[in-house]
Amino acid sequence: MLAAVRRAAPCSAADMASALRRLHQVGIRRGFVLLAPTRLTGQPLIDLPEDGDHCREVRWWSELGDRIRRQTRLSVVLVDAAHRALDPEQVLEGVRLRKKVAVLRDLTRAERSALLEICRGVCTVDRGLLIEARVLGTPNYEPWEAQMAIPSETLGDLFAAPGSEVLPATA
Repeated sequence: MLAAVRRAAPCSAADMASALRRLHQVGIRRGFVLLAPTRLTGQPLIDLPEDGDHCREVRWWSELGDRIRRQTRLSVVLVDAAHRALDPEQVLEGVRLRKKVAVLRDLTRAERSALLEICRGVCTVDRGLLIEARVLGTPNYEPWEAQMAIPSETLGDLFAAPGSEVLPATA
């Protein structure tokens, strides 16, 4: 994971260590995609009823987690979004491939920044997370962009970040 650390780190070494420790505690040891489940209203190409069916949105995020695991072999880390959020625990309940899928709660802002630095990509509607990811140079996508990659099975291309290859065991 440390191969993905970008140069302009907004977090300290202690914050990075804290984020890595939390990842290891939940069993994430390799590349991962950060999902911050949010409401999908207003997202183009995502067919939801006008009233925004909460259960259907949770299912969409769960299925995205499954597809990321299947198509990319990356782990998935679910976190709370700042607003328009869906409960990450509910999303996790709907995930079929639960191995290497984890929920991190109560992240400090610095820990969240550390996660954004070392993840292969982030997918959310949360503007704050998307802007921070862009500033850090982390691949970032809104749900409609992930939706477009699903049928052609190109999710792996979305989350293929340079310098994010697996480190040798000696590292």
